[in-house]
This record gives sequence, C-alpha cells and structure tokens, in this order.
Amino acid sequence: MIENAKVAKIKSAVRSNFDKSPSFYESFEQKHGFFRSLNRTLISRMSLSAVADVLDVGCGTGASCRQIADYLPQGRVWGLDNSPAMLETARELSGGNSRIIYVEGDAGRLDEYFDFTFDAVIYSASIFLIPDYERSLKCAAKLLKPGGSLGLTFMDGVYDPKQRNLFELAEKTAKQGVSLRKPVDQGKFEQFFAGMFPAYRLWNEDFQLSEAVLKEFFSVPAMSAGLFPGKDYSERVRSIESLFQHMPRCRFLFRWRLMVGELTGN
Repeated sequence: MIENAKVAKIKSAVRSNFDKSPSFYESFEQKHGFFRSLNRTLISRMSLSAVADVLDVGCGTGASCRQIADYLPQGRVWGLDNSPAMLETARELSGGNSRIIYVEGDAGRLDEYFDFTFDAVIYSASIFLIPDYERSLKCAAKLLKPGGSLGLTFMDGVYDPKQRNLFELAEKTAKQGVSLRKPVDQGKFEQFFAGMFPAYRLWNEDFQLSEAVLKEFFSVPAMSAGLFPGKDYSERVRSIESLFQHMPRCRFLFRWRLMVGELTGN
C-alpha cells in the first residue's frame, strides 16, 4: 500500500520527536512509574497465559516489554517501534533478556515484519500517534491466534473533578496556541475498534497526578510537540509552564481510555 503524503509527514514528525525523547521518558518513568501503572491496568484485564507470545506495538524505551516479560514468566515479547533512538535505549535497559526481541519498523505495516502469530497484541500509549491506525489494527488482527486479544491505552486528556478539560480551560486565558488535536480522532477510532472487535470492552482510567508530575510528562519533547507542534522545544516548555499557571487549583485527573478486543475465531 502506498502511503499518502499527509500520513508520511505525521509519521516522520512523530519519529523525529521520539528520537529526541528517550532520556526524558526514562527519567520520568524511573521517578514515577506511570507507564508501568497504566500498562499493569491493561494487561491484568487481558487473561494472558504465562507462556503467551505478545507483540507490543510502539514499545518506546521498552518499559512495557520488560513489564510483560516479568508478568509472563515463560512468555516472549516482541517490541516494535519506528524510533531507532528509543529502541537503542530499550535494548540497553533489557539487559540481554532473551525473551524480549526488539524490531525497528512501521506500525502501519506489521505484516511485513512478522510471519508468525501472537496470543496478544498491545498498543501501550501509542495508538493515538499512529495516523494509519486502521491498517495497523487490521494487520494486528491477522497476526492474532484464534481466541487472541488486542489491548490498548488511548490518552484522552487532563480533567478536573467537574469533567472540564483543563488544557482547553487554561488556554482561554493563557492564549498559548495549544493544540488539542491528535493524529488520531478518538471518536472515529473507538467506532472503528468496535466494528473490528464486536466482543470488546472499553473503560476510563483516571490517574490522579500532581501538577508537577503532569508538567514533567508534557514537557517530554514528544508530548510537548503534540501540544505545540509549531514551536521549538524551549518555546514549548515555556508555553506549558504558562498553561499550568492558568489552570484552576484542583485535583488533576489524567484520563486514559482502555480497550480490549477479543477474536472469537479467525
């Protein structure tokens, strides 16, 4: 399939931003363990056997791969990412674990890298950055064994207890030009997912994080680029600081949508 220019441009930008982010991500995760908490919530709902073979699409620095390998003492994990820099860090941190295999590749062309099937495919904090998610999910479904499952975590946003989007609220007075658009439209994505997996579950997970932790998360180069795609990194950091200064003093709820789909037969 020939990739259109818009999709190719988004993928190139995402890869470039993530190539700048490994040390930021790893520092954040070592301090806060956020992605492990998020991923633990997902995989605990997927009924994985101890010997499962799992594909982790958009594995980044490998935090989710290492966690799955720990969770499945006899399982094997393949981590795929399009950022060489993220994979370099992932391989270093995995310490030669023979049950974890890393592959550099495009999430939209999974069928080009694997000629065998998996018990499960996960997209841990990655699917909302894949503009050709339809092709990616179709490939993933073909790579699942009969009865296999697909799980993912989709970043929704930051809310207050009144369910107000805090970035949208802060932008009204901060006027920093924040973008709330993602490469993937959440509503359209959920509709497509439900059509692919009639047997599916979808739920919200709200993580109550401090202002300092959230600010650190969105200051990661790849995350800040999503909020302020037209600015250089130093400008993005200043804009994030301004946004948080204009937010109300309240509890911050970092909301993620979690989905698990199951194949009833291939």
